[in-house]
Amino acid sequence: MGMQTVWVGEKRLCQVTVSGFQDVPGLGLLPRGRVNGGAEIVRGARARLLRHGVVIAEDLRIGALMGKAALTSRLEARERVGILGRCVLAIGHRSVLDGDQIQAYVRAEPAGVPPDLVLGYQDPFPEQRRLLGRAEVREVAVDPLAGPVARAVVTEGGLAVGARVRVVRDGRPVAEALRLLALADGGGGPLDELTHGSTGTLYLGHPDVRPGDIVQAYDVPPPQQTEGRKRLLTVLSAGSNATVAVARVQPVQFSPHGGEELAVGHRARVLRDEVVVADGLTVGMVEEPGVLKEVGVSYGLNTRVGWLDVGVDFPGLQSGDEIEPYEVLAADHEPEPEIRRPESRRFLIGFTIGLGAVIASFGSADIWAAVMAWRSFRTPPAGDGALDGGSALGLVLLFTVLAALSTWMLVLGHVRQRQWRRQARRRAGAAGDVR
Repeated sequence: MGMQTVWVGEKRLCQVTVSGFQDVPGLGLLPRGRVNGGAEIVRGARARLLRHGVVIAEDLRIGALMGKAALTSRLEARERVGILGRCVLAIGHRSVLDGDQIQAYVRAEPAGVPPDLVLGYQDPFPEQRRLLGRAEVREVAVDPLAGPVARAVVTEGGLAVGARVRVVRDGRPVAEALRLLALADGGGGPLDELTHGSTGTLYLGHPDVRPGDIVQAYDVPPPQQTEGRKRLLTVLSAGSNATVAVARVQPVQFSPHGGEELAVGHRARVLRDEVVVADGLTVGMVEEPGVLKEVGVSYGLNTRVGWLDVGVDFPGLQSGDEIEPYEVLAADHEPEPEIRRPESRRFLIGFTIGLGAVIASFGSADIWAAVMAWRSFRTPPAGDGALDGGSALGLVLLFTVLAALSTWMLVLGHVRQRQWRRQARRRAGAAGDVR
């Protein structure tokens, strides 16, 4: 999968990080999250599922998109949700976990092929497919959240939730690379599958379904490879010859992908204005600042605001492009939990100085309040507006607590950073041993 170049022309829309789940009538338990890393998410867009940077499912569909109605907690159907908006979405995949990322995109359209007829990345050609089931649409109703749903009878094989399906009308396909979002029986109860001869409701997430259409479920051979993506790299400057470009790049601080290692031999693709303009490239050089040459870089041991020099075999690289490095992995690769990256040393110095100044201020105020309390007990204040001993002791206690809390935050911050650096070094050492 990672060795192909079929991603060229793909336009990235955004990603949604799964932060929970919500039970939606008819569709079951669906992932929810906030839109980030792009302008908006659109109903009907293609999607893939990533876990800790590893692609675990491809050729998904944003079949249903919902958001909260204004001033209420009620869900309503949406055609699009903008950046930072919260949404609930159905993608036709049942094994979604909290923390997964759903990346929405639009496939490049071959000349003369309508968008609905563009095949999925993993789809075999229609004449090479193995049919799993066929259903005939008898009537169409409109669900307030999922849009048009088809009441159909299975005439051959069976249909299961999450299956890849196409819609055929009068012998010609009208929609390819769909996902069966959900199934329901006659009473609206959820089903996992429909068998031959049974009747049920099909949630296809496609707006154009008519009585008489044929819904075909087909088999897709499991992929042999997948990819583990690294952090995105923004090109600050680039120089090139006829075959190779050397770029000064900066890791994207809020990159949508995991992967803490970048090494010579990794694959890469180039994005320009969110469109994939090159794929199947090879990372031929990786250099850290101030280091003559290294074969690998651990992001976890570098500053978040630092830069690297990277060489790729794409002479057309430009400033402002983004490089997306990835490793080609076996399809059964188990994604590793992400290890949080430590902050830069510059940040830690600033954090220590700033919080140290706050602690010193609270300490000085504590000493002042203690002196005032001692004076007030030795010589009671003459005026009503003067600070009495009880109030002064209260200030002593307040400033002591604030200073103690600030000191605890400072110590905890350094302990956490040390733990994250230790974990990053262990990860980098393990990766080096494997290589």
